[in-house]
Amino acid sequence: MKLVYICSPYAGDVENNVRFAKATCRYAMKQGCAPVAVHLLYPQVLNDAIPSERKAGIRMGLRVLASCEELWACGDTISHGMSCEIAKAGRLGIPVRYLSAEQIQSEASVRQYGVLARRSAASVCGAAESWVKQDGRPLVFGTYEEAVVEAERLNGRMGPVNRTVEYFPKEMEAMPQEAPSLGMELHL
Repeated sequence: MKLVYICSPYAGDVENNVRFAKATCRYAMKQGCAPVAVHLLYPQVLNDAIPSERKAGIRMGLRVLASCEELWACGDTISHGMSCEIAKAGRLGIPVRYLSAEQIQSEASVRQYGVLARRSAASVCGAAESWVKQDGRPLVFGTYEEAVVEAERLNGRMGPVNRTVEYFPKEMEAMPQEAPSLGMELHL
């Protein structure tokens, strides 16, 4: 598994840039690589608005880069920070691969799988089906195989006697990302 350094914008539109960096990491994983995105890690513990902390984050990121086998410059814009990382990769002899936002986003619509609970018509309540949920949200798996394992686990818990509910792995349609809620929510 190739260790790849993900180089994409961070500053500016941080929310969208973080979303793009995550999509880029997923893209790299689908390519069989192990992505490293220091700009998703270090801002969790350092304040990018404080120059000394930003400089420390960049320095640590460049140290991590030295351990990677390839740098992927992602997106349609090369920021100042990205150009420093690309230059460092060149000095270290690390190959640089350029990926457009279009390439990554076309792959970002990753298939998602869930487990469908199907109640038979023989049930007292009648036939129905619904996604298996945890904390009110459907369980989502990145591969069909993971969904199969969970469905088998759930079916195994039920036992063979009078089974009125069965669990099936199934591909989910892409679900829109919910915006974080500020304040109270009304659940009907």
